[in-house]
Amino acid sequence: MREVLTLQFGENANYVGAHFWSLQSAYAAGDRVHELFAERSKQPAVPRALVFDAAGSFGALPLEHELQSAATDQLDEDRGLWAGPTQVHRQPLHKQPRAGANVRFWSDIAPVRYAPHALHAVSGVEFGNSLGEMNSFVEGARVFAGNDARDDALEGSFRVLAEQCDRMQGFHVLADAFGGFAGYAAGFVGRLRDEYPKAPVLLYNVGRTQTVGKLGAAQLADMAVAAAVNAEAVSMSVPLFAPRPDPELKSHVDIASGDFNQTSAFMAANVVQWSHCLHSGQRLLDEIVAQVTQQGYYPLAETLLAPGLRVPAVGSDDSRARLAAADRLVGRSFVACSDADVGGISATMGQLVADRGTGFSSLVSDRFPASACLSDPQPARLPRSFPRIFQTPDQKDSGPSAKEIEQLPVAGMLCTSTASLCYIQQLHGAVHCEQSRLFKEYERESVREYQSTLNRAIDKYSPQ
Repeated sequence: MREVLTLQFGENANYVGAHFWSLQSAYAAGDRVHELFAERSKQPAVPRALVFDAAGSFGALPLEHELQSAATDQLDEDRGLWAGPTQVHRQPLHKQPRAGANVRFWSDIAPVRYAPHALHAVSGVEFGNSLGEMNSFVEGARVFAGNDARDDALEGSFRVLAEQCDRMQGFHVLADAFGGFAGYAAGFVGRLRDEYPKAPVLLYNVGRTQTVGKLGAAQLADMAVAAAVNAEAVSMSVPLFAPRPDPELKSHVDIASGDFNQTSAFMAANVVQWSHCLHSGQRLLDEIVAQVTQQGYYPLAETLLAPGLRVPAVGSDDSRARLAAADRLVGRSFVACSDADVGGISATMGQLVADRGTGFSSLVSDRFPASACLSDPQPARLPRSFPRIFQTPDQKDSGPSAKEIEQLPVAGMLCTSTASLCYIQQLHGAVHCEQSRLFKEYERESVREYQSTLNRAIDKYSPQ
């Protein structure tokens, strides 16, 4: 089996990760062998994952050792001084909140149980700022460097996870796009690249409820530094932010403004499109990366999703008409998790299309090679705990149906496009002034290297 290891860094990333594992559990129901889950004898499989966050962000996770505590009840009974009969009554340890219920921690929406070695509370007390916080990229990088120098980051729990793999494909990373865990993740990924120089690393940079264009100066500066530092270590990077407000979006997606639980669920639905093809055996991780980045030339990609997509009937003999229909659908129904306006599928440089029961792949099958199209006739399965953000048009009118969706036809696209140029230019502008107070903790030469790295990216993505 070709296993994929998942690494999650920070609160934003872990919200997406919680929904991601929820969707994966629904997809992999009944499977004992899975690229993303570790099989255990007579016990539920656990994610092949390491999860990093601040100590106060884990909430009340259903840790694996709590399942084992029931086995000690008989021992406790035997040790008791009471000679008469005894009974043990155990209250359920955790109760999953209903879809739509208030969520305080990302762990409130995590339906899977993690292995004990998977969860890591990171503190900045020893190596962070004077308050023990990690508020910026440089503080997070400093904390990782200190922890790594004291205890090798790739030993311990990581080594246990890696040695459980027969033939590891690579790494699937969810990381905060800015803040301390952006720096912590960059340090960890850099160590991965030293130890696994040829393994593909797919990185999702997770923002919050705002779009990229509404970020503050400090957040943009963090993102810019992270992008430049990760440029050599990451095989492909994908920004994940709130979808752009769009009137068309309301016809099939209903996300409450400012609700990151719902926003992160939409992001996770994007991510799971590409991990599903790993489980189904349709693609390997390095094949996905090579297809989208055009053999590594375009490392920054965009992900788009079209839930509940309806593909119009187009004559099978007219390839131009099918491509034109695909372009219209991408422009009208596919929602990006960034400010990028991809436009049409014809404008992409590298692309991978995933079709789960919509028929969209039939429109582009003769335009792109077979390696660019992934098709599954079965719609995506949505677990009951998943937020009710997806709606389907009613058959009788254009209004959304109130019926809860358990299976959702969905199409997705992972692509590289010149539409990413605006995003790169925003990052470049954030480090353009090396004298800025935001870079007082960086060496001037380092800031100039970041500028040069982003300049090269601008040259690649500029229209020729």
